[in-house]
Amino acid sequence: MASRRGPDNSVRIAIQGTLNGQNWANVFYSQLTTSSSIAQADLDTWTTNFAAAFKTNFAARQNGNVNYSLAKAICYTPGNSELVSLASMTGTGSASGALGDNSACEVISWLSSVYWRGGKPRTYLAGVGGTVVSNGNQLTSGEITALKSAAAAFRTAVNALTAGTITGTTLGFVSFTSGNTPRPTPLFFAITGATVHPRLGSQRRRLGKWVN
Repeated sequence: MASRRGPDNSVRIAIQGTLNGQNWANVFYSQLTTSSSIAQADLDTWTTNFAAAFKTNFAARQNGNVNYSLAKAICYTPGNSELVSLASMTGTGSASGALGDNSACEVISWLSSVYWRGGKPRTYLAGVGGTVVSNGNQLTSGEITALKSAAAAFRTAVNALTAGTITGTTLGFVSFTSGNTPRPTPLFFAITGATVHPRLGSQRRRLGKWVN
């Protein structure tokens, strides 16, 4: 069982891979609408298609040292139950060149209709291309534009996912606490857009282990 449970029919999905032999993972949440209880086969299809949406939209922003390994989805079904789905991933990123620092990453900040200090949903994208950085730590304007477009296209692709008993998907995030106090029921908020930090980020704390 996951340590923190999202709302009923929400999904926590981790896209996992390696960069020069070190593990990386990006974690997302989605809220599903359903016609009935979610079938395992439908969740498996959904997970495979989510993984494809990630790779399709972000592979060109990650260099060739990035390998894709696995997508793992945990769906929190009614009755305090879970469905788990695993989808194997293959292939590599396709961005030209590579920075020598494995921890360097591009940072996407996801936008929503709610705001509070700290805790904003972000994606730290491993495997920065070697030709998209200027002044040592700044993304070029062309890369910022390309990554914004990729994030928007990824959101559109995920929000279009359906599979049998899964009749709709909304990409978003889950708020588990309020005022440093755990919420009795976690809340899901939809992502409405994305922006990109012009400066490189670091994901040292995110390298080296899988997301369970």
